[in-house]
Amino acid sequence: MRKLVLLILFISAYSVYSQTDSLHYARLDSMTPEELLQYYINEKEPPEFDKGPNIGDSLYYVLRPMAYPTQTVEADPLFLNRQRPAQETETEVLDTSSTADYKFRPKISLGAGRLSFVGDVYQKHFQPPAFGRPTSDIGISQRLTRYLQLDFCAMFGQLGANENTATRHENFQSEIRAGGLNLIYDFGNFIPDKYTVRPYVSLGVVGFEFLSKTDLKDKFGNTYYYWSDGTIKNMPEGSAGAQNAKLLVRDYKYESDIRELNKDGFGKYPERAWAFPIGTGFTMKVTNRVDVRFNFQYFVTTTDYIDGITNKSVGDRLGNKRRDNFTYTSVSLQYDLVAKSLKRKGADTLDPKFFLALDKTDSDNDGVPDLSDNCAGTPEGAKVDAKGCPLDEDNDGIPNYRDDELNTPPGVPVDSRGVAQSDEYWKNWYTAYRNDTLDPNMEKVVIGNIYEPEPVKKKKKKKANNDIFTVELARYNGAIPSDELAFLLSIGDINSTTLPDGSTVVYTTGSYDKLSTAVKRRDEFRQEGIKGSGISRVRGNEIIPVGDAELQDLLKSESEDLLKADPAAQDSGAVADPVEEAFHRNDVVYRVQLGAFKKRISTSVFNTSAGSVLELKTGESIYRYVTKGYKTIGEAAAVRADLVIQGYGDAFVTAYKDGKRIPLSQTAATVDKEFKEDLSEDKMFSSVNKKLVVFKVQLGQLKKKNFEASMDEKVKDLPNVEKQVTLTGSIRYTAGGNFENFEAAEKFRKDLEGQGFFDALVIATFKNEIISIQEANELLK
Repeated sequence: MRKLVLLILFISAYSVYSQTDSLHYARLDSMTPEELLQYYINEKEPPEFDKGPNIGDSLYYVLRPMAYPTQTVEADPLFLNRQRPAQETETEVLDTSSTADYKFRPKISLGAGRLSFVGDVYQKHFQPPAFGRPTSDIGISQRLTRYLQLDFCAMFGQLGANENTATRHENFQSEIRAGGLNLIYDFGNFIPDKYTVRPYVSLGVVGFEFLSKTDLKDKFGNTYYYWSDGTIKNMPEGSAGAQNAKLLVRDYKYESDIRELNKDGFGKYPERAWAFPIGTGFTMKVTNRVDVRFNFQYFVTTTDYIDGITNKSVGDRLGNKRRDNFTYTSVSLQYDLVAKSLKRKGADTLDPKFFLALDKTDSDNDGVPDLSDNCAGTPEGAKVDAKGCPLDEDNDGIPNYRDDELNTPPGVPVDSRGVAQSDEYWKNWYTAYRNDTLDPNMEKVVIGNIYEPEPVKKKKKKKANNDIFTVELARYNGAIPSDELAFLLSIGDINSTTLPDGSTVVYTTGSYDKLSTAVKRRDEFRQEGIKGSGISRVRGNEIIPVGDAELQDLLKSESEDLLKADPAAQDSGAVADPVEEAFHRNDVVYRVQLGAFKKRISTSVFNTSAGSVLELKTGESIYRYVTKGYKTIGEAAAVRADLVIQGYGDAFVTAYKDGKRIPLSQTAATVDKEFKEDLSEDKMFSSVNKKLVVFKVQLGQLKKKNFEASMDEKVKDLPNVEKQVTLTGSIRYTAGGNFENFEAAEKFRKDLEGQGFFDALVIATFKNEIISIQEANELLK
């Protein structure tokens, strides 16, 4: 799209340049008669007289309407450097006042290009022309005027698109047959014919038919099933026997008719429609007969069935509300069927008597011929001088026929009627001005002051108490017992917070502005048997328990504030808002397991699209990391598929209910009967793609850019030097490229130390983000 915009800007600039050159001839209108006569005397004669009136006869087309009919000259038409036709009848018209070279000159064209789809299928809903399908066109055009021409065209080709995302896999290919007409405007009224390149814009109407098919099976009849790991197999993912599924490769043979499949219940919809192409491009003249046209058109259609998907489709096939459109980018070759312009019969030209009549013409009847008249259009009866200009006897700049004072003294300023502006004149003007402004009956209108500042609005006072409360379920300094771990994970909105001491982890649920709402949620947990649950205040990374006495005071204060704001609440007794839970007590909670490590890893390492990550320290000091809870297996599976793409290939889904971990086979998930799920929570594993863990050797980090040039000179001979601007604006230098392990990076660092780089150090990155060496080594285990 960016290249297309640049092309249109280039064509527009070229068009403006051409117009400036062609408008050069408009200066003829501003010439004096002497200059105009000299211009035509110096004008070159045409190189070939047999082509009829051309360059040297251009004056004829301008002056003929001014000279005929006339009473002063009677002359027969003459012929310039050629003989009168031997036989000439009275019916033959001698006319050179209208050039009609564009009549009866059809052109045929053959072209080829690509059709690109703009619709529901394709991830960005716009297919670049480079990815379009091949198409050919044929046409015939006829010029209507100097700047308009009509094209009749036919087009034959294919239109198609493929979309493969985590949630949708659609494809189609349609056979396109189209025919219609386009009206083209090529700036012929601005750009002279001598230019070989001419831009144009077009608008048209086209009728077309389409036959759309989709690729659902390979050549052996195996149906494609798209798995979450990006592969295509012959069985659905998660179905019985899926472990024996065979890998398939799309053959891109579109064998299934989309309308016949009727996936969305549209029935036998029409496979034909209208389109309105809007186009632009430019034509390049190669020879007198041959042109090359570069064309781009956007077809606005009246159908939404080309890809078989609309906004009424069901499930993952749901499309947008816009109709299916397409573009056509092409190059075509045009051939002019008429080699030469049609010759006119007996075209008349100029003779000396014609110039004699022209010399004597006096349009304003002032007695001075037009060719010598410097002031054309003088009013009838006005006295003029030898050059045809009105007389001004007092030289005040106002001609006599408009001068109310013919004897104005020299040098005295005058008004538009030639009246002297003396002291008496200005005295009378000032007196009239004062009479108008000091009149006591003068009407005064006040329109207001638009610059008056608006009154400052008082800001509402903010609530003094901005505390956020949560329900604290457990607080651990060591490992979590296995039974309590499963219970915590079965709570859908559980959160974990590591306190500033680095060893204490607090597990909470919910975040509430109203304390009474948090108390109601706490009471529900106590009824379920969690007697140790309590209320805590959230302040940054600290979770501060609220004592019973303070809790009662806060509840009383909150109740009083509520009654002041809404006295009606006292009668109803409603203080606490109902607790809105995303998860219900008997819901199955699905989570995605990211890893279990011997040493603690910062949750920032798992900075994924899955959102917040929960950290739990289990038995034997194993740190386990899981995602937030999901209500359906579909949500969890989609997150797991996305995590695989992001580099967490071994991540897997687990399920919890009623405080226990349960097998996926007891949930809504589709599980192979032979699959045996390990329900142990004490095993270590890592879902991370180890190739994303990279070690680098950092040479230094500059905080001031004025040292950048000297640092570049210092490291220019080192291998694989990289520069990276950090979030703080510093420039980080690394050398040696990427290392797969710490030992190789450390060896290179020691080599650099021997070359004088004593500040070099080894750093570790995961997905191009810096992590600690300890975390990197832990991820590689």
